[in-house]
Amino acid sequence: MGDPPKSSKPRWGRRKLLQGLAVAGAAQTTGCLGRKTKLRLASGTEGSAVHQLGTALAETFNAHLDDIEVEVVEGEETRDSLTTVIHGEAELALAYSDTEGDGDIRTLVPLYELYLYMIVHNDDPKDEEHPRPDGVPGLAGLKVGIGPKGSGTDLVARRLMSHYGFTEDNPTGPKLINDSYRNTSDRFIKRDIDAVFILGSIESSAVERMLADGHAKLLSLDDPERVAPAMDGIRSKHPFVVSHVIPKHLFGKHPSEPTGVIGVHALLVSRADVDDAVARALTEAVFQHKVELGQKVRRLRELDERFDIYQLRYPLHPGASQYYRRDVPPEILEWADTISLGITVAIMGYSGVMALAARRRRKSKGVLDELYADFQAVVHTYDEEHETPPDEMTRDELVDIREHLMSLRRRSFRALTAGEVEANEAFVVFNDYLRWELQEIERVLRDRRAGIGPSVRAPSSEPPDDPQSETSGETPTET
Repeated sequence: MGDPPKSSKPRWGRRKLLQGLAVAGAAQTTGCLGRKTKLRLASGTEGSAVHQLGTALAETFNAHLDDIEVEVVEGEETRDSLTTVIHGEAELALAYSDTEGDGDIRTLVPLYELYLYMIVHNDDPKDEEHPRPDGVPGLAGLKVGIGPKGSGTDLVARRLMSHYGFTEDNPTGPKLINDSYRNTSDRFIKRDIDAVFILGSIESSAVERMLADGHAKLLSLDDPERVAPAMDGIRSKHPFVVSHVIPKHLFGKHPSEPTGVIGVHALLVSRADVDDAVARALTEAVFQHKVELGQKVRRLRELDERFDIYQLRYPLHPGASQYYRRDVPPEILEWADTISLGITVAIMGYSGVMALAARRRRKSKGVLDELYADFQAVVHTYDEEHETPPDEMTRDELVDIREHLMSLRRRSFRALTAGEVEANEAFVVFNDYLRWELQEIERVLRDRRAGIGPSVRAPSSEPPDDPQSETSGETPTET
């Protein structure tokens, strides 16, 4: 029969070797040769909405991922869940978008938004013993419960107080009290504290419970319909905070009016060194079992894979990115970041142009308002309630007023030349009014030079009704 070809044995050996490597690689990816990948999930203090969320996620992971086991680690009262990950005591965490992290934190799933509810007693404002604050500044000197130390409520509440200048070394500010959520609620009901802050979802049962008896109400940061409300001012300093309007009657009779609040994004994050395959499996499990998670935590029904990667505080984990981009063609993947960056730059440029235009309009209005205020100050020296008409003033007084009005006219045209005001209808009306007053003074001086007294002077034309109202802009005529 002869010897077999010399290449047959090596080919068989290579085949077995490759099969062995494939099996070993698959075992490592799915569970390190049968051993489960154990992960710890830091998720706030017991009783908080975040701890409930972490428990729901861990139960779902353990029920559907055979090779991954997730244990919930309760956060400590002296630090937030993200710090637990940074210290190496957990691999996963439920973090807030406004919390400081480091370069080793990666995003797996943006979950939903949580809002900072401010609940105060709904007493008669005439009750001096129990005054009702009408805004954050009104909390000065009052006792405010902000949940356990290091909790999400504690962190966001202190950030809000700092924005209003209420720092810990400020004795005039609110007295911030850290306690368990249950004790904080009980103390508020017993009036041992004056207000309670709760970081909760849009359907927070804790907030609904505290408002149910009608003796409490939600405090609004500002009128949500106002231009540039307080929520936007806070976001300018803390860009990863979100602003939101709680609609009327979300909690039964409360709130009675739309209520402005701030909030944060709740995120599922991990350490950067979590294996890519594990990160992808966790991310995929969240979306594949969205219905099950939504039965445990209602807000998880709103989970959406579509989000702006450039609004994430922490970079996306490569494993999570593999899941989100699973259906994207490779050619698009190569240019996706560049295209997104170009769109972002274009939007930022457009926003900048619009902001500059709005700023210029506000500045123009401010300059014209200042000119009009100075004009009123001059005119009221002789025309307020018509107590001292120009006919009864001395020549020196009239000349002095004329000089002031001429100076205002020169200022207005200098501002126009410098681009500080626009040549719009308001500017034309302002100068028409100036011209009318100057004509009136010149008429009196001319009549006196001609020896004509007040009793024989002809009636002058009427001035415009209001120098800032809509008008045809026609120049008043002199009689």
